[in-house]
Amino acid sequence: ANPLLIGIVTILPPILIWQFIRTKKGRLMFDQYIIKMPILGPLIHKTLIEVFCRVFYTLYHGSAESIEPIRIASEATGNTYFEERIKTVAIPLMLKKGVGVTDAFEASGVFTETAISRIHSGEESGTIKNTALQLANYYESETVYRLKNLIEIIQVVIAMIIMVIMIALTLVSAETATVRPKTPGVNY
Repeated sequence: ANPLLIGIVTILPPILIWQFIRTKKGRLMFDQYIIKMPILGPLIHKTLIEVFCRVFYTLYHGSAESIEPIRIASEATGNTYFEERIKTVAIPLMLKKGVGVTDAFEASGVFTETAISRIHSGEESGTIKNTALQLANYYESETVYRLKNLIEIIQVVIAMIIMVIMIALTLVSAETATVRPKTPGVNY
């Protein structure tokens, strides 16, 4: 009875959400939610760390020049929340308070415990550049493996749904085949 109202209620919220995401604050909140999203969130989070580590590995030349590679690597992730946490928490801690890379990254809250542990061992041994590459390779292989598993689970679920629909259709068609209306004029 009210197609205009139904249209507004169904079309307007996605448009408003999309417009909010286009703002700086909206993009920040959206990128933060993506990392914390169930199932896909950890995959995306580890992929961001992988990208960060690969770019950091490429740009890092020594401890004296670590701030600029960290800044560029955070921008390369393409996630504004990840980038903002590195730029507003980790880098200021390193510059103003002289905190080490590991402690600054841990304070940013965007690195996993595994990444922090690996970066800490690389920082202590002086091989942070190679550790970044090892960490990137590790997260790449882990995310590829988990993504393959997720795709297989989705395929099984879709096959199960198709099977249930086929069984329902078979039952309906079998039920239809057994129904015989009375023939007019014939008594059973």
